[in-house]
Amino acid sequence: MTSDKETSKKGKVYSKRIQCLRRLIVATVAASCLIPTCICIILAIKYDRLKGDLDQSRADLSWYRERYGTEMEIFAQEAEAQADASVEDAAGEAGSVEEPVNMDVDYANVDVSGAQNPEDIEGTRYVYLTFDDGPSSSTAEILDILAEYDVKATFFVCGKPDARYTDLYKRIVDEGHTLGMHSYSHKYNVIYDSTVSFKADLDKLRVFLYETTGVWAKYYRFPGGSSNNVSTVDMKELVDCLNDSDITFFDWNVSAGDDRAGSNKTTIYNNIVENIPRFKHCVVLMHDAADKKATVEALPEIIEAIQAMDDTVIYPITDDTLPVQHIK
Repeated sequence: MTSDKETSKKGKVYSKRIQCLRRLIVATVAASCLIPTCICIILAIKYDRLKGDLDQSRADLSWYRERYGTEMEIFAQEAEAQADASVEDAAGEAGSVEEPVNMDVDYANVDVSGAQNPEDIEGTRYVYLTFDDGPSSSTAEILDILAEYDVKATFFVCGKPDARYTDLYKRIVDEGHTLGMHSYSHKYNVIYDSTVSFKADLDKLRVFLYETTGVWAKYYRFPGGSSNNVSTVDMKELVDCLNDSDITFFDWNVSAGDDRAGSNKTTIYNNIVENIPRFKHCVVLMHDAADKKATVEALPEIIEAIQAMDDTVIYPITDDTLPVQHIK
């Protein structure tokens, strides 16, 4: 009898051990399946995000290539410019060099008071934050910042039919910002080739924005400003073209300088905040582009500084806004 009991106990012990072993095996197998599955899910999420970033970068690159040309074209232009500079230097030594055209005008320090009513600093100062060249991969972040500070701005946009930008056009309008036009192509040699070319580009953008957002845009900013020296057409003819279409153009009297080499968060902040007190009506030029991250970084502090100024408000451009125009 004792022997049978011992055998029975041993059998139960073995049975428990076998059950524990089975559970251990099942847990090991489950873990070996679960861990790789989790890793795959994490990698898939990361891959999806990276793919989205890559697609966005490709879209932005495509836009910049369309606007400025391919890398090889840019390098060729730089090489040609260097060659021309060498020729001019040689001519300069001979005393016969021609004065080059200055394309880099510092609008932050240009006296454009004649483009608006005589200054009367007493009373409310109106500041209009404007962004050129969008939408881009930076637009959503700019809109988030504006929403955080309950500020409305004006976006002078270009024509980007890529579906990736459709929601950004709509969001600009839906969140109460002003949608302005900055040409469809932003190609100077096309826009400023003739009045016909300018009008065709203008109409194309206006219809595109209407079909995308339902807004019939009526504000315009010339690429390079109305005082650019690139146009082969008299700019007054193009202004007349806008007037015929009941469109008001806006230049600027305060510039972030974010399109200049070496610009950074500090220079952008200083260019804006230090120049706003010069004017009662301040139209501030900034850029909404993938390579203008410093503008996005500086924007919160710029808004805070403006809001801290006495009797100063930030508005989007409307029909009541006094136009700042470099030419009449």
